[in-house]
Amino acid sequence: MKKLKNYLRFKYKFVYILIFLFIIHYKKHKIHKFIKKKPSKKDIYYKEKFPKRDKSFNKAKNFLKKCLKGISINKIINITKIPIISAIINFHNSKKTLTRAIKSIQNQNILNIEIILVNDFSSDNSLSIAKNFQKTDSRIKIINNKKNMGTLFSRSIGVLSSKGKYIFHLDSDDMFLDKDVFSTIIKIAEKGCFDIVSFKCIYLDYGKNILKNRIGENHLNFHHNNKVLYQPELGLYPVKPGKRLGKYRVIENYLWSKCIKTEVYQTTLHKIGKKKYSRYMRFEEDRAVIYALFNIAESLKYVGKYGILQIRTHGSMTRRKKNLLERFRCKLYFADIVIDFNKEAFKNRKLLVYIITFLIKDNHLKKLVRNKYYKNIFISCVERFFKYRYISDRDKILVRKRLSRLKFLKYQK
Repeated sequence: MKKLKNYLRFKYKFVYILIFLFIIHYKKHKIHKFIKKKPSKKDIYYKEKFPKRDKSFNKAKNFLKKCLKGISINKIINITKIPIISAIINFHNSKKTLTRAIKSIQNQNILNIEIILVNDFSSDNSLSIAKNFQKTDSRIKIINNKKNMGTLFSRSIGVLSSKGKYIFHLDSDDMFLDKDVFSTIIKIAEKGCFDIVSFKCIYLDYGKNILKNRIGENHLNFHHNNKVLYQPELGLYPVKPGKRLGKYRVIENYLWSKCIKTEVYQTTLHKIGKKKYSRYMRFEEDRAVIYALFNIAESLKYVGKYGILQIRTHGSMTRRKKNLLERFRCKLYFADIVIDFNKEAFKNRKLLVYIITFLIKDNHLKKLVRNKYYKNIFISCVERFFKYRYISDRDKILVRKRLSRLKFLKYQK
């Protein structure tokens, strides 16, 4: 009897294993059939072998030496082809750094580039430097602001006037690291049909002997190399801005570390509207545009290529003393744009709650709302906040309690 029982147990186990293997095989076959109709994952997730940080900087050293000495790298360039890339530099009083920024674009091994220089009402000889470059390079287009409009507006008019398929931003005190930055990133964007490709950057502080300064890496660039965050053609929607992928925060604050499809970028700016992108914004402008882009773009990939060398000059925006009232005003503008782009499909409740509560808490709100224009923007933000159905009643109650402290605003249900 014992032998018979053991035999039957073995037989049943064997049958269960066969059924289990059959189910796995069937599911795999079904998934394989489904994926066959769509782009191959190998095309999307192929591995790139990029040089490490120190090697990338060493490659850029020779070029940087030439730039610092004022040596001309390229001859007269006349290109009649339709550009594949629009490289945009907005500058304001950047006579010391503008030359190397422009040359780092001219030095790329892709020739059909449109170079757009946006002069944000410079008072030094930055404009004359730009015009001298334009004489020897027909790809350069100069746009002049009638008054100092800030980074958001300058970048926006550059993007709206661009003709290339992809857009790269560059600050006037930075430079591209190597000759193959554009060609490498565009190849990845074209192969995977990505709307946005984000790459890495390194930085150093400006000094007398800039080539011996210690290099560092931006903390927001510690992303997952060669990671696709969302790609609808493959049915992948694992992450959206503001959420977390492990320990990594997905949303980044910088536009200059990205290659963006022009069509997507221009659509985003049209949706933001001229009234909003024409505001004078020196803070939070990157975050506002990136948040909007991430909600419109349908595909995004991070790669391990070091593309930008950020040179931190003493007069740059990040190194200046912060005007707290101006920063708060830009936070209010940022909230105004973010609320407009909060899709129903993108259930990011926490970010909206954080923004509104931040504005309410800050002492600068009382000063700012003395102006009717800013007061109306704030009231509009609050009213739109309460209309979103994805925000929980608990969060709405929390915000209402904090709003009750404000005498100028009597919000009703």
